[in-house]
Amino acid sequence: MSGFPSLQPAFTVQVEIDAPLAVGSASRNTPLNVVPMTGITVKSEPGFSPALDATHMGVGYDYIHNDPSGEQMRLDVRSQLKTKEGALLAMYYKGPVDITPALMKILGGAPDAESTPFGNSFVTFSFETGAPEYKPLENMMFVAAGRFLVQQGKPVIVEYKVSRVLKGA
Repeated sequence: MSGFPSLQPAFTVQVEIDAPLAVGSASRNTPLNVVPMTGITVKSEPGFSPALDATHMGVGYDYIHNDPSGEQMRLDVRSQLKTKEGALLAMYYKGPVDITPALMKILGGAPDAESTPFGNSFVTFSFETGAPEYKPLENMMFVAAGRFLVQQGKPVIVEYKVSRVLKGA
């Protein structure tokens, strides 16, 4: 398979979310939901460099547009992170999520909602930073698979397994 890229496991990202807020206009056919992110952790996989161990700075939203078909929603996330050493990074990700009955239960706060498997959400990640030790992240391409985690009595968490895209053989 000459020329096809390969993947290197890079990080696990967990995003704690709150209930969606409808801010778009259905009458203008511009449905938009904003999902507040109340917590984020980013932890590198062993051997990934530059190693990243960061948390949410309390700023960030997930801007979601639902497709007219009602089958997918499109994520556009912008958030800020702070590492344990105090370095600041902007983290962005975009991509589609399949709107399934299980996801509707989760987002609707249904008492019988259950966690979803990986495979209904794929996104691309990118970073910006002024911290020299993390500047290499700006020139790397990242892809991820996501799932929704439901735990009794806790906020919903969206978990991503993020991989760096590498040159293929």
